[in-house]
Amino acid sequence: MTQASDPTLVPLGAGALALSHRPKRRDVPRFPGLGVTHVVTLLSEREGARQVGELVEQAGMSWIWFPLDNGRPPDPARTAALLPVIAELAALIVGGARVVVHCSAGIHRTGMVGYAVLRRLGLEPPAARAKLLELRTVTGEGVGDDRLAWGDALVQP
Repeated sequence: MTQASDPTLVPLGAGALALSHRPKRRDVPRFPGLGVTHVVTLLSEREGARQVGELVEQAGMSWIWFPLDNGRPPDPARTAALLPVIAELAALIVGGARVVVHCSAGIHRTGMVGYAVLRRLGLEPPAARAKLLELRTVTGEGVGDDRLAWGDALVQP
């Protein structure tokens, strides 16, 4: 049985994506029953990322950890390190994975990375923005133009 706090997976091609706030300890064991195959944590270590990872792996899902210290667009070096992760997430979704991306509140970091993945999947900016709102309204409304511009800049012309 799903709970109000469960992430909502939105179909994207063969896979699906969900954007979320930090999952509660009691919620993670339900994720496989929702079809979640991968959880992406954008929390820093001081925010308890490793504990989330342990719960995810105990529940039988794959965990991807890419810590972002805050909700600002990353500097060029951190952006370069994040590019392969965004490519991997897009490839996983194309391949049928059902991916949940989260940070703490699920707005700035989550929206920024989620939008970048949508752009990597080939969605044009208006469609990616609309999909972000569909994925999680509070994220789509609160992500901010600077974070969207960061995601747009990652797409090769």
